[in-house]
Amino acid sequence: MNDHLVRWDKEIKSYDIAVTEYGQRKADLEYRRAVVMETAKHEHEKLSQAAAEKIADADKEAYQLHREFRSAESTIAAKKERLKWCAAVADALRSEVATEREEARLYSENRSTP
Repeated sequence: MNDHLVRWDKEIKSYDIAVTEYGQRKADLEYRRAVVMETAKHEHEKLSQAAAEKIADADKEAYQLHREFRSAESTIAAKKERLKWCAAVADALRSEVATEREEARLYSENRSTP
């Protein structure tokens, strides 16, 4: 049980790190897109917002940042499922320990049962 709790704690810390990385990736992407759109609007004053967004979508660096952002997003989803698994295992282990304690209590009260 204790080994599992240590493992679960490591998973929680890993999840926290992944959430931080996700936030950084999202901020990097949004910043790059904003820079590209503002640069495009500065170069072409009559440029619409939709056209500026298309230019930002076509930017290679923004595309790479978008891929990193999506990767961080999927990492969080995987770690979240791993945490659910850890919780389920912990529940099962607690139930097993409780069952063993109850059996021990019952057998200690009634010496006639094997």
